[in-house]
Amino acid sequence: MGSARFVKAMCAVALFNGAFYLCIKEEALAGEKDDLAKKYTEQLRKSKDVKARVTALQELGTLAQIKKSLAADALPDIYKATEDKDAGIRAAAAETLGKADEPYDKVGSVLVKLLKDDKDESVKIAAAKGLASMGTAAKEALPAVRDVVKANAGDKKSKLGLAAKDALKSINGTRK
Repeated sequence: MGSARFVKAMCAVALFNGAFYLCIKEEALAGEKDDLAKKYTEQLRKSKDVKARVTALQELGTLAQIKKSLAADALPDIYKATEDKDAGIRAAAAETLGKADEPYDKVGSVLVKLLKDDKDESVKIAAAKGLASMGTAAKEALPAVRDVVKANAGDKKSKLGLAAKDALKSINGTRK
């Protein structure tokens, strides 16, 4: 009889702890994400290592998709990174800007310029992916994206052509 009461009491405690955890989980995770965003922002600003900066940009893009404000402090540095001499950093910055949910009138011209004018194909691909991440908000970029699709129409294996086609579908809202 006493053991049955003990089991019921333990079940009640477990139920209470589970409900309590569910209530505070979001706040605990939000604080953790804020700390990560600060860490990656500092890494982007201060690191001289290209690989570390690329990783910081990629992680900031991921965090921005979770919650836009997580990457807000890093946005000036992300924009600056689109002009970096290293193509890997420019590519990561382009993709991150597309994921950061910035308004098209602020980021569109940057991504379109990278898509059209950058010398490195990986940067062009990343700019197309950034525009694809923006979805229908990037409607004004359609002419530039169509030009890239046409320029790569002869090469069915072109990574840039495939990225541009994907961006076209995403911007048109026909992406599955």
